[in-house]
Amino acid sequence: MEWRVPGFSRENRTVLHTVLALILSLIFFISGEGLSGPVANVVTTIFYFPFHQVQAALTRLGQTAHDNEMLRTRMAELSIQLQFYNETIEENRRLRALLGFLPPPGFRLLPTEIIGVYGSGMPNTALINLGERHAVRVNQAVITRNGVAGRIARVLKDYSIVYLLTEPRCRVAVRIQRSREQGIIRYSLRRGMYLDNVPRGDDIVVGDTVITSGVGGIFPEGLVVGEIVNVVSPEREFFFNITVQPAVNFNGLDELYVLVPEG
Repeated sequence: MEWRVPGFSRENRTVLHTVLALILSLIFFISGEGLSGPVANVVTTIFYFPFHQVQAALTRLGQTAHDNEMLRTRMAELSIQLQFYNETIEENRRLRALLGFLPPPGFRLLPTEIIGVYGSGMPNTALINLGERHAVRVNQAVITRNGVAGRIARVLKDYSIVYLLTEPRCRVAVRIQRSREQGIIRYSLRRGMYLDNVPRGDDIVVGDTVITSGVGGIFPEGLVVGEIVNVVSPEREFFFNITVQPAVNFNGLDELYVLVPEG
């Protein structure tokens, strides 16, 4: 037999029970006096404990988010430090390589900082941070540890413009290191770098090293310019078509040195 209050439906009874429970909870928290027995257990279990669990879960979630943010920040810091260390190692390697990098007799090396490299398709001009007050002069040779890079084209007080070998106006008198045959290094966008003015019949083979001849007075003798990668002997022509792979990677310049005469 079920006890019913007239005029109260099942939904009304549910609302009434909820209101009574809330009133008991409010009395419990406002009075500050402890309740004992079944009532206290019921109130704590139904109302306080679930909210306490939710609050604890939110607290843990917030702490986890904070820890994750700290970890991401730390990972970013370590990544930047790793990049710095890698660059330091690479610079150390370059400096060790330079220990055996000696200028030609009568010259000293003037290390420069590259401000910018310019050109359409292939870099052909560079701006360096040394100028007239650093003893830099027009037509001085510019090199890397791998070989000839170009020559000084224009000098300002604190800056200079370098014509790289990929600039058509920068030509170099050279010779084949093995056979001593001579010619002129030129560059064009269509042909790339090539060795000009070498007559057919001369002793030229793929793999020969091309070095400066010293003719013209700009580039000292014996500097590496590149390596011959293709030789064609056209019919009815007097000269070879010779393609040269430059010793310097002009798309990856990271250091330039001006050859300054001693004294």
